[in-house]
Amino acid sequence: MEHLSMPSQLDHYLAKRVESKATSLFQARNDRPQLEVSYIYRSADSDNSWSLGISPAVYINSAAELEKAQSASSNACAEIYTIRHQRSWTTLNISHKLFQELLHTHRVFHHFWRSILTFGLRGEENEYGFPAFRAKRSRSGREKVDEITYVIRRVERNNRPVKNGECPWSIRQTGIYHRLAYDPDRSRHKSTFILVAPSSIVDDEITKSLAQHHCAEGVMNPAFAVHERLVFDSLRGWMDYMVWLESEVKQDSNRVIVSKMGTPEIHFNANDRQRLKQLEDYITDMMVILQTMADTIARIRTSCQRHCQMSCRDGGSCSCSYTIDEFEEYATEAQLYLNRAKVLKARVKSTAQLLSDLLGYEESRNLKQLAQASHDESHYLMELQKKSVQDAAAVKMLTIIGLVFLPSTIVANFFSTEFVKVNDQGRLHVSREVWIMAVVAVPLTAITIFFWWLLLRLSRAGKAQWLRNLLHTKAPDDDEEKGEIRYHHVKGKVASFGIFGGPTTPVEVKTE
Repeated sequence: MEHLSMPSQLDHYLAKRVESKATSLFQARNDRPQLEVSYIYRSADSDNSWSLGISPAVYINSAAELEKAQSASSNACAEIYTIRHQRSWTTLNISHKLFQELLHTHRVFHHFWRSILTFGLRGEENEYGFPAFRAKRSRSGREKVDEITYVIRRVERNNRPVKNGECPWSIRQTGIYHRLAYDPDRSRHKSTFILVAPSSIVDDEITKSLAQHHCAEGVMNPAFAVHERLVFDSLRGWMDYMVWLESEVKQDSNRVIVSKMGTPEIHFNANDRQRLKQLEDYITDMMVILQTMADTIARIRTSCQRHCQMSCRDGGSCSCSYTIDEFEEYATEAQLYLNRAKVLKARVKSTAQLLSDLLGYEESRNLKQLAQASHDESHYLMELQKKSVQDAAAVKMLTIIGLVFLPSTIVANFFSTEFVKVNDQGRLHVSREVWIMAVVAVPLTAITIFFWWLLLRLSRAGKAQWLRNLLHTKAPDDDEEKGEIRYHHVKGKVASFGIFGGPTTPVEVKTE
């Protein structure tokens, strides 16, 4: 017989997701039970009042044990199956086969699979991947059946050592399925719960809550007492989590406020902006969770109200009316947390905006100081240039003066030599050996000019050889295009700098 709960019969896309994720979702462990089941019984006390009690948990590890547990639940008004996991983001402690058998035995609708797919191994959390509350009304034979499923989130201290800036809180989830089967005359009903990864204290909370249910008239409706405890457990940590977030925001905000701009007393940097963005993401995730939680609680209240109308003939003596009031209070509390989260997010945004503005101001101030320093340096260089121009003018003047007196200096030097003398009669006498001066001076001048020309040529030839060696450096075989670009680039540099023929002389240097 086919399993009616398999999503492949109703949703092919969901069936493929289940098949692809089965190995990372289910894994039975030898040291842990795969299933735990507890039964809720209704009994009459000696004073004719009714009370509720819950049996110790029975461990199930096979389909045979599941069938045996199912037969033992005939006298119970409710049965609670619990599936646990070792840690968050790990596989559920149940095999895929036994889980399918559980869904088949209790004819669970396929929407429960969407809640199950939020568990298992995963690398990161996505708040938009959690399904909304889902309810369905149907008929099974002569019975009328109501089914609901949802995932409710809670926040807990992770009790791990954390470094500066890390979050000491973890967000976890619990998957819930509830099946209510009514007799044709609605005189009796039976609840079947499947709880996936509940918190460690929710079992005690449910036991204590059921122990407080007493009724003298004999009308007892514990069906939604389990939901009430689950919602209570999920709401308890959000206020403390928001207090922690607010304290982290205040720390960054205070560092921004006490900083004095334009002085070394600046206590923030770009890391604080990143931290504020991280806190904003935390708050955004919390807002998504709280919005979903508020809607879920309102839908649970509606289902509880419908159940009360169907099963309680005398509304004044029905115990579930108090549960409806509790759900109303929980919905109001979740909405209050959501409104506070919106205010906190607005505060984070304003602090982040102020921090960004101050960082921009500090950056512009530094750029202004840099521009001023550049301006001062330019002014200093301009003064040096003016002084150099003045020095050049003085040198030019001295050169002109030297040129003016150069002929007279040459003449004076010539007449001061031994070749020119004044005789006793006061007349100038030029020696016949004056030609020696010309013979020595003219070749020496020619030799000097020749050596100057030779050194200039050798210097240019050395630069040319260095450039040729540079251009003859071969590139890899597959880089010929880059080598050609390099050749033209160096050739342009040679022409622009005038290595060979002066600044304006174009030079062609070819490579082999």
